[in-house]
Amino acid sequence: MKFFLIIAAFFFTFIKIAAQSYEETYLQSEKERLEKVKTTEIDIDNFINLNINTFDFTNIINKIDKIKAENGNPLTENDYQKALLYAKKEQLRDYYFQKNPEKISYYFAKIMQQCVNGGFEDGTASGGYSFMTKKFNGQNYNAPFNYTSNPLWFEFNNNPLTTITPSANGFATVVNNSVVDPIVGIPRTHSGKYAIRLNKDDGDFDVTKMTRQFVVNQNSISFAFALVMENAGHINSPGISGKNKNPYYQVILRDLSNNILFQRNIIADPANTTLFNGANGNSILYTNWLCEKIPTARFMGQTVTLEIILADCGEGGHFGYGYFDDFCGFECDKSSLDGNLSLNPIKTEKCPTTPIPVSGNYILPAGATYNSLELDILDAVTGNLVTTVLYPTTSGTNFVFNLSDYYFYNGFINSITKFNFKVRLLYSIGSTQYVMQATTNNPSGPDISFEGCTTPCFEFIEINQNQPVTSSQNFQAYTINASSAIHPNLLVNYRAVLEIQLKEGFYASGTDVGIFHAYIAPCEQTQIPKGNIAKMTEKSSESAILLEPEIKIYPNPATNNININPGNQKLVSWELYDMSGKSVLKGSTSPIDVRSILRGSYLLKINLEKTQASKIIIVR
Repeated sequence: MKFFLIIAAFFFTFIKIAAQSYEETYLQSEKERLEKVKTTEIDIDNFINLNINTFDFTNIINKIDKIKAENGNPLTENDYQKALLYAKKEQLRDYYFQKNPEKISYYFAKIMQQCVNGGFEDGTASGGYSFMTKKFNGQNYNAPFNYTSNPLWFEFNNNPLTTITPSANGFATVVNNSVVDPIVGIPRTHSGKYAIRLNKDDGDFDVTKMTRQFVVNQNSISFAFALVMENAGHINSPGISGKNKNPYYQVILRDLSNNILFQRNIIADPANTTLFNGANGNSILYTNWLCEKIPTARFMGQTVTLEIILADCGEGGHFGYGYFDDFCGFECDKSSLDGNLSLNPIKTEKCPTTPIPVSGNYILPAGATYNSLELDILDAVTGNLVTTVLYPTTSGTNFVFNLSDYYFYNGFINSITKFNFKVRLLYSIGSTQYVMQATTNNPSGPDISFEGCTTPCFEFIEINQNQPVTSSQNFQAYTINASSAIHPNLLVNYRAVLEIQLKEGFYASGTDVGIFHAYIAPCEQTQIPKGNIAKMTEKSSESAILLEPEIKIYPNPATNNININPGNQKLVSWELYDMSGKSVLKGSTSPIDVRSILRGSYLLKINLEKTQASKIIIVR
């Protein structure tokens, strides 16, 4: 899979590892890991001693009771007690790691990357690095820019092939930390004494590349970099065919077939103040030291080539160079150039009132364009999708979804009382759309629970055969149609203002604790039905609420089309509403094409010659 990340972005702080040889760094990290193991083992012993006399070991005891000695006889009392104590400790140890899963990683050594001289600390560029450079012709320009013997310059598509050896003041130069960058004053090394500089500070169509080939044996590779580039003013600048010809930085990971596995491009752009600092009246753009982290888990065992390219501007008069360091023994939590999506904590309370706000913040990856935000409401028990909510309220990069009752019950009531939330950020980089997801990660249970709460007073509730009631609940609505089972030994109430229909497939069973009531009565804490749905169905005739027996709607649920069979009457028109009361489709013929609308529940209002009818339909 290709990643084309056209950058115009920002950065986060990253982890800095002191300059050492990679072997020293690796051994130090292993020593720290083993110290964590020792500390964890002490914690486990304390945990076992604290819980061994109070933990429920019923299952363990039952298993030990069945164990026999090699001769087929029951265990001796001494052997039995030893086996039981061992099994108890093992169960408590397992339980400890269930409560502290992050500590499992302490018991596994990290793979040592086959990488040497990643920080150029021997003062040279040895260790598997190769360097190339080339001058590229400014496209469509006459003298003095017409370098006819050189290839044309293209944005993010220049491949220098002339090999060079690093040298003082050359296109590849090993630099030390004795002085800072002469133009913008940033440190020339990220850690230790040395780093490598690519390209020069005298723009002349130069493009310089550094490569390193290696076998992937880690989930990611990281390195540190800092950029210094002139602002050429060639970002969509008139007179150069609207092309971006500012200096740029590029990193590419290729396989042995030259396929691109990863690519990130950064162009010098003064508008990207989250990434670039300005100097000399913004004529110079530079970054602080940043971290690049490239995911490589999918390419484990493959031979790959890392390419890093620095380019002058496409007109030849402006430079672009960069410093690079710590290719071995350096790891950051995430790339300084990646985006972020986070949700704010959800307020937990019994029987929460709606609307329930689900809010958060996003940061687009560098060079990305925002498309949309979506929220999935999930059954917290099964993980199944209940419905998807679109169009949050936004302010800058902050957002909030205000969730009404209908979003949770999806237009009908079933046994779902516990819900989790998942938010998706959809964005594009170039012509490719990507998705970033976030959850609240509530450790104590579901994000929202309506368990034991009275449902809102809906216009219409339909509980289908494939939606059995599995927990004690109170359902209330103007009309309830039920054709599902109620599981044994539950306390369930059906309370309707107008009518309750117990259809074929309905049954309730239980022993002395199972109670089912169905009765006509006003809703508790009566609410005006939500949205325009109430207005659409406020009719004195039952036909405004109930579906006439001779009218058939099929299939339901539907994926592509819904058919309306009006029986002996003529179909005049129909209109489809979402659960907020917004009209989404309307027409006068059947079938109804629902492929263009989102999954969820909808109210279908049907106008016939002599009557009206309404039906909740589900689109999947």
